[in-house]
Amino acid sequence: MDLASFYHEPKGPFSYAYDTETLHIRIKTKKDDLKSVTVLAMDPFNWKPVSKDSHVYEFAVDQMQRVEMKKEYVTRYHDCWFAELTGFNWRRIKYAFVLDDGIECCFAGCQRFTTLERDWTPPKDYTNYYNYPYILEEDLYTAPAWVPDTVWYQIFPDRFNRSATAAPSEEILEWGSDQLDGNGKKFGGNLQGISEKLDYIRDLGCTGIYFTPLFDSPSSHKYDTRDYFKIDPSFGDNEAFGRMVEEAHKRGIRVMLDAVFNHCGYEHPFWQDVLKHGRRSPYYDYFYILDGDKEIVPDTELAAREGYYFGEHLNYRTFAYTEMMPKWNTGNPAAREYLISAAVYWTERYNIDGWRLDVANEVSHDFWREFRKRIKAIRSDIYILGENWLYSNPWLQGDQFDAVMNYEFTWPVTRFFGTNLPVEEQYTSQDFKYAINQLLISYPKHVARNMFNPLDSHDTARILHFCGDNTELVKLTYVFLLTYGGSPSIYYGGEVGLSGDEHHNRQCMPWNPEEQNHDLYDTVRRLIGLRRQNPLFKEIDLEWLSAGGSEETVVYKKSAGGAALYVLLHNSADAAVVKLPDQLQNRSLRDLYNGMELAAASEIRMEPYSFLLLADGE
Repeated sequence: MDLASFYHEPKGPFSYAYDTETLHIRIKTKKDDLKSVTVLAMDPFNWKPVSKDSHVYEFAVDQMQRVEMKKEYVTRYHDCWFAELTGFNWRRIKYAFVLDDGIECCFAGCQRFTTLERDWTPPKDYTNYYNYPYILEEDLYTAPAWVPDTVWYQIFPDRFNRSATAAPSEEILEWGSDQLDGNGKKFGGNLQGISEKLDYIRDLGCTGIYFTPLFDSPSSHKYDTRDYFKIDPSFGDNEAFGRMVEEAHKRGIRVMLDAVFNHCGYEHPFWQDVLKHGRRSPYYDYFYILDGDKEIVPDTELAAREGYYFGEHLNYRTFAYTEMMPKWNTGNPAAREYLISAAVYWTERYNIDGWRLDVANEVSHDFWREFRKRIKAIRSDIYILGENWLYSNPWLQGDQFDAVMNYEFTWPVTRFFGTNLPVEEQYTSQDFKYAINQLLISYPKHVARNMFNPLDSHDTARILHFCGDNTELVKLTYVFLLTYGGSPSIYYGGEVGLSGDEHHNRQCMPWNPEEQNHDLYDTVRRLIGLRRQNPLFKEIDLEWLSAGGSEETVVYKKSAGGAALYVLLHNSADAAVVKLPDQLQNRSLRDLYNGMELAAASEIRMEPYSFLLLADGE
């Protein structure tokens, strides 16, 4: 028994309150090392007299509850075990684990491991039991109930649609005339143009729009905010935004704005005042000035020096080393109030449904805790989404964010289905399953249900580019996205075949029907429709099933309430005859995507880059 591989973390994703009566417990052990794991659990105050009429009490281990853990997922190095402790009417729980490898048993406590006899009884030393102190309602993680049912459509406003009524401007380029990204290139997409395409978004099946920044800014990307209270004039005005939100809501579409509270733009008036007045500016402490005796300007001569390191020439903190984006000091009470008041303004006045928070992991937890309290007090069901690219549980404890942009989902998908991977590692089907399993155990189940899952975004290459511009292959990524738990996101144009690497990922939306891939659009639309109709598509947990005959074929099952969904993804350019898992053989099944009955034998032929969505036959 390899005890060095045992892992458990109390009060985190491996021990968390799922609701007021339920505790979820997880552990990891060395792969294939154990036959079974038992959780021992009891109220920590369940003590009894050592004998009749005695005033000496002992831990009542004879009343200890025993709950068998389920081997839920397997990663590259670990077996991952899960148990749900519920129905005991306890708000506080002492617990520990008994590990059994078929030869010996071991008690795994919070302080040490202890060898047990085969006919073991729970140890009496209560100090060696983990403790979940108390399940308190105000500490529970909660998120808006509507989020798991939402399919998002991400829009980069300058490139989505330009209204024909927009005034001509010499600054505006011809629509689609230049495919290379550039901060100064503007194509004139605007709010009226977006409003004109709300029916398109609704008909695709999307019920939420995530906008990259709309606020006043000199760039096309708008992540260098100049005025947090004003829609950029190139998009329209605040009233036009309000009308667009109303029209979206009429169509059942929610609206999420992008807030940049880590930094502002160089042209922001507070920063300009600091540049002009230095220490005498009332906004001096709104930012991080590293050397107040030095002129607060970028030293471009030093920046051009050969051999310098990024940021060496700056005497103020910035986003990355971008000298045009000075970093806010959110620990300053006045700066904090200014930024939060902007979020309050848009939430109260325009009834928006969510905030996506840029560079969220570089802003203090304390700021986000106050942000959440203020915004949720206005609207309890607003969605708060952080732009965190990696492991994010510290932000998802119920006191800060509802979810993060789940790039930990994106990378396994692109590495398994992708063929155009210049620097990324190509995943086998086994690598893919291990990575998805690792993700599934990284977050509490109710948190995973609300994660924002993108295949691509304005910060990545497009999924079609990753897939070598093979639309048949990219369909598989949409199947996985839309049969995976969480809140899926489609980056504008992806549904009609818009491609591009990370420097060409913000192209103009092709509205000419001749430039659109209608077959891909129909596939995405039908998959979204199936997700809306079938709750199993949105279930968090999945079970990987054996699929012999082609290692490129993955098969997984999602089930709940006695119903099951089987997903087959054939990630190969070659057709193959695939042996079906035992539970699918010789059964009458329903092909959900094609709407037909399927009589399954022991094998099935999978065409190149094909998929099947199967359920019990009617």
